[in-house]
Amino acid sequence: MAKVPVSADAKKKSYYKYYEMDIDGLTEEQMRFVASCKGTQEEALSIHDRRKLQEPGLYPEKSGYFPLKEGGLLVAGNIPMPNVTAEMLQWWFAWHGLDPLRYAIWDPEDHFDVKLDAEGRRRALDPEVPMDQKTWGATHTVQESIGGPADEIVIMFTEPAKLGFDNANIGTEGCEFMVAANALMGAMKVPVVMVEAAGKVDGVMTFKARFWVGYHIIDGEAKYMLPPEVKLPDEIAMGLIGHNIKEFTHLGKILPQVYAEESNKPMI
Repeated sequence: MAKVPVSADAKKKSYYKYYEMDIDGLTEEQMRFVASCKGTQEEALSIHDRRKLQEPGLYPEKSGYFPLKEGGLLVAGNIPMPNVTAEMLQWWFAWHGLDPLRYAIWDPEDHFDVKLDAEGRRRALDPEVPMDQKTWGATHTVQESIGGPADEIVIMFTEPAKLGFDNANIGTEGCEFMVAANALMGAMKVPVVMVEAAGKVDGVMTFKARFWVGYHIIDGEAKYMLPPEVKLPDEIAMGLIGHNIKEFTHLGKILPQVYAEESNKPMI
């Protein structure tokens, strides 16, 4: 696949070399998995039970996508990241939104652009804001492909407690890292609750991405936002799970070195 375009001055940046790296596409086995990974409603983690993501283990146990009672879909990805730490992930989510090239090195074939709003930029650059809180209140507007043409996704990161999680559980074995957001996906602005956490599973750091498609959390309560006649096609979930495997597998490969080289420099 062709790589996303980058700015004329990108080659001057120390992390441009990661843009030049190849990124693995899905293997034949992974493509077969994506085509057949639809689970059942009974296997899904209800958005109303989302706090389970802060406990040790995997909820649901397997990756895939799952229909939900109200009509939405849960997309779940469990990606091993054996060489990544919570500190690396905290820094990455604060750092990458400040420059589109940083977003591109995460997935050079699918991540076209990122724009960070003024509050997000202020928090990212404020040394008084702890690293694990820099995304709170930040909005990332990204252009990325999740299996088709590039589309806009607006990600409104929020303090996890405001989305029904327990901040005190962040940093524990089951939830060493967490970011959470309401998002709007694509031209139709499909509502999505995006939760990305990481914790040890059988001793291996595992990235746990969960997308409740069709939902937002408002005043701490999960609400299904789509009218009853709207049925979400499986292709949305298949594209999302395939992209999730690709981007987070690649991030797991590059992040330890990027962190070692860049985290001791100014954020921008």
